[in-house]
This record gives sequence, C-alpha cells and structure tokens, in this order.
Amino acid sequence: MDHPSREQFVNEVLDLVCRKFPLVKIARAEQRFSMSVNGNVASLENLYRMAILRPQDTQRQVERWIVELLRAAEGAPDLDGSFEALKHRILPMVVPDNGDSHRLAVSQPLIDGLAVAYGLDNDRTIAYLTAPRLQKWGVDIDALHQTAMENLLQRSETINASAAQNDAGEIYLIIFQTLDGYDASRILLPNLHEKLREHLGSPFAAAIPNRDILLCFRNDQETVEKLRPQIQSAFEEMPHELTDRLMLITADGIAPRG
Repeated sequence: MDHPSREQFVNEVLDLVCRKFPLVKIARAEQRFSMSVNGNVASLENLYRMAILRPQDTQRQVERWIVELLRAAEGAPDLDGSFEALKHRILPMVVPDNGDSHRLAVSQPLIDGLAVAYGLDNDRTIAYLTAPRLQKWGVDIDALHQTAMENLLQRSETINASAAQNDAGEIYLIIFQTLDGYDASRILLPNLHEKLREHLGSPFAAAIPNRDILLCFRNDQETVEKLRPQIQSAFEEMPHELTDRLMLITADGIAPRG
C-alpha cells in the first residue's frame, strides 16, 4: 500500500477536521509540516507516523489528535506546572541539528548533524522544552539532562529487542523498535555498550535513520554492507528522519564511524 505524501496528508487532516470540528480554526502553519489550530502551532509528525503504521485508523487518530489539542489549549495545565510536578515526563530526544523544526528547543550537540533536545511526554504528543521554560523552573541544562536520562533508563528497563543471527549462530544485529517515540534516543543509554558488547563485540556500530528505530550491529564490513540498504531506506522513506550516517558505540560513549 502506498503511503500518502505529506502534502496529501495535510489535505486529509484539513478535510477531516473541518468536517468533524467546524468551529475549529485550522490552517497550514509557517513551520514545516505543521498546522495552526486555534492560533497554536502543532506538528503533524507524530500523527503522520501513526497514519503510516496504521492507515486504517487515520480518521480516529486525527480526531483524537484534535481533541487532545483542544483540551490542552483549554486547560493548559503543563504551562504552569512546576519542574517537580512534570519531571517524570521529561525525556531526551535525538533531533537533526539543522536549526529548523527544533530551533526553539533547548538542545546540546551529540555528533555532527545531530543534537539532543528534551521533550515533555504527553502520551501521544511531545512538547519540546525551551529556554524560557527552564529559566522559569530555575533548572540548568545539566540537571535537565540528568532527569531525562534517568527517565529514559527507567522506561527502557523492560523493553524487548529483536536479534538476528548469522549462519554460524552468532548474533550480528539487535534492533530496538518499540514505537514509543524514543527508540533512537536509546542510543544515549549509558549502559548500552555494556549490555550489548558480549553479543556484538566492542566497539559495535549503530544507526538511527529515523526516530523510531535503533539498530546495533557488529562493526565489520560484511555486516555494515549488508545493512546499508535497510538503513538508507529507513532514512529516506520513513517520517522523523535523523541520519544515514553510522556511529560507533564504545566504552567511552558515541563516536562517528569513519
């Protein structure tokens, strides 16, 4: 089944919302792949991902999306929430370091072309944290990062990963794809190297072609060449694209591969 283009999807969302919620003021926003809903800008990225994964549920997903936006705008409880009240929902997000859709978010560089931003998880949406929000909280970026990583570690404790074996029965690939919005962010886990090195060797290679997958694999040429087409396709064809570059996971952290 062919996926709708982004332009087709924008038109579909506009049509659905205008028919089901005629009092809502909705239009294309100036920001890339976003809508203005009653004057508030909302990204379509998450919604588009869900529509691709489950196209039969698109109408229901759009209706839930708009209802949640309207409820958030009415109550806006998070706008006045304290750091203590909201910190359990703060998570790190690996984002393209291109100064585009995340230009207002607080971020730190990861490697060339990628940065780490911080989001407030709202179950089906993610609100990026900005400098004014941190200033209001009286929290610096180091404390924010520590909190986000603690939450990511806790969220990742019980997840399952998929493994692939070669002809000799050795594991050469481990894939994290929970579709919770933080799969690529798991490349930041401080215990990733320790947990996977016995299966993949050290250092091992990793790829995050889009937000919803983390591939960890043996750092040998045969494995790398075998996986390159899959990585390139996931980067070019899926939403939330990040990078087609490979990285190394070492005992000291993340480094570019070549």
